[in-house]
Amino acid sequence: MKKLISLIVVASFACFNLSAAARAESAATELFQKYLANGRIGEADEQMIALAAKATDNADAQLGLGLVRSARAFEKLSQSLYRYGFGSKSDGYEMFLGRGSSEIARNYKPEPITYDQFRGILAAFIADLDSADKALAAVGNKPAKLKVNLSVARFDWNGDGTVGPEDHIGRAFSDTDEKGEPVPFIVGFDTADAKWLQGYDNLLMAVAKAWLSHDFSESWNSSFSVVFPRAVSTMSEANGKGGEDETMFGVRKAQADDIADFVTLIHTIRWPVADKAMWSEVRDHLKKVIVLNRETWALIDKETDDDHEWLPGPKQKSGVLPSFDVTPERIQAWLAVLSQFEAALDGKILVPHWRFDKGINLAKVFDDPKPFDLVLWVTGPAAVPYLQDGPAMTSGEWSQITNIFEGNFASYAFYFN
Repeated sequence: MKKLISLIVVASFACFNLSAAARAESAATELFQKYLANGRIGEADEQMIALAAKATDNADAQLGLGLVRSARAFEKLSQSLYRYGFGSKSDGYEMFLGRGSSEIARNYKPEPITYDQFRGILAAFIADLDSADKALAAVGNKPAKLKVNLSVARFDWNGDGTVGPEDHIGRAFSDTDEKGEPVPFIVGFDTADAKWLQGYDNLLMAVAKAWLSHDFSESWNSSFSVVFPRAVSTMSEANGKGGEDETMFGVRKAQADDIADFVTLIHTIRWPVADKAMWSEVRDHLKKVIVLNRETWALIDKETDDDHEWLPGPKQKSGVLPSFDVTPERIQAWLAVLSQFEAALDGKILVPHWRFDKGINLAKVFDDPKPFDLVLWVTGPAAVPYLQDGPAMTSGEWSQITNIFEGNFASYAFYFN
């Protein structure tokens, strides 16, 4: 998540006439780079608003505001999760973070957290992303450009008010020199990248709303101590002490608790819809992602520059991520995937299930939602109410599209959004 945040956080500001543009871009660039480097990105919000107000149609500052707010949404989420000790229950068997996780993600003195408090964290994240989405939408198709040095990026992940070496996330994706210091990693963000980021904000709102629109209190009360060591729940109150004691399974009790809680979590993912309107909004956000993605690639196709491109077109050779080869064939294949997904959301094509000859009408899943049962969706019974005859994407069609990405479709999907 930290890599994604750091890339999302950095941005660019546009211009409209030559002399005024140079001054506006210089001010916006200097402001954004300053707060990016000192790890105080949250303090840049009001200054970006003031900068945008100084000049009519200042796309630079408007884009900067959207990027600041996107970055702040992730930073606040990270701080909240750290405060309550997300994922740090036991040493030696970290179910979610994995062995060797960075110390920045570990809080040895977490605060208690209730089910309602966690839902509040999700609601706050959605509100922050929505604010960023609105700021980015104001950029529109106006020209924007900013070169940013990502190697200096710092964020106060744990909310302790200080920015130390562990907060220097620029090291995560920059090469280092002979002294071990990160070398400059310059990215030239532009209007197309604003659409890209707006799409990501909507994608994450869809994920958060999909979760928040359901009642997952049963899972919380029975198993969420697997990710929040001090979760206030029925199970945590009943659970025994002595996490360092060895159990009959030959592992410490804290580790055995993690395993048991994880199995329980899978078993209790049978969440009823608590807010049908919000569940419907999930589809709206997903469809908006598709629209923004098409607009992104349309803008890239019209670009005439070739300057440290974050998301390059086939004719641009200065992409900052050279491991991704963006070709016309891959763009067309990606747009074809989006069209298929859009048709599925509208119920025009069906989603195949490994167990049935008929396909799933995804539109009905949103229009007539049933409790979400993970196991029953995988095994088939939960899909039965939505089965019908009709055209569906075949495995052969899917393979034909994904083969264009030479076995790396997931990485390109993450990159393309």
